[in-house]
Amino acid sequence: MKLYASIHGVCGLAEGYSDTTAVFFKTLEQAKEHKARILNLLMEEEVKAIESNRGFSGGLQVESLSDGTQDIVTFNRDEAEEEILKIVEVEPLWDTEPKSRHTREYLMWNQIDCEAMYDGDYLPTDMGCIKEATDAMHGTVSSIPMDDWADFVGDMYYRGEAMLDADDVCIHFFRVPKSDTL
Repeated sequence: MKLYASIHGVCGLAEGYSDTTAVFFKTLEQAKEHKARILNLLMEEEVKAIESNRGFSGGLQVESLSDGTQDIVTFNRDEAEEEILKIVEVEPLWDTEPKSRHTREYLMWNQIDCEAMYDGDYLPTDMGCIKEATDAMHGTVSSIPMDDWADFVGDMYYRGEAMLDADDVCIHFFRVPKSDTL
C-alpha cells in the first residue's frame, strides 16, 4: 500500500535545518491538505512579521509545482531563507505481512539537496540505515565521536527518527509507520 510523506523543512543548512519533519498519510489528498495548512501558516506568520515591521520588504515568494506536491517559500533571497514543503510517495515493502510487523523501514531525506534519497523508492530497514549512514560518512570525516554515533543509533531505534550531520553530509531518517496505524 502506498503512503505519502509530507516533508517540511528549511532548504539546505540554513538556521533550523535540524527541525525538518515528516508526517505520513494514506492518501495523496490528505497529504496535500496537510501541506496546504502548513503553507497557510507560513504565509500568515510572514504577513504578521511584515505588519509589525513597517517598511520591511522581505521579498516573499512561493514557487509551486503544478501537481501540488511541492512548494518552496522564499522569505529573503539575500539571506537564503527558504522553506520547502514536499510530498513524497513511498511504498513500504514490509507493511502487509503479519510476520514483518517488527521490520521497520525509513524514508531518508537529504537535507543539503532538499530531496528524498532514492526518490523514496528505496526504504532501508534499520541495518540498511546504519549502512547508508556509514557509506555517506566514508571519506567525509576521519572519525566520529562514539557519543554522537550512539545518539544517532539510539534516536533511530527509540525515537523513530534521526539525523546524521557530519561535514558535507546531512541526512534525516524518518521511520515509515505501518499503514494500519494511520
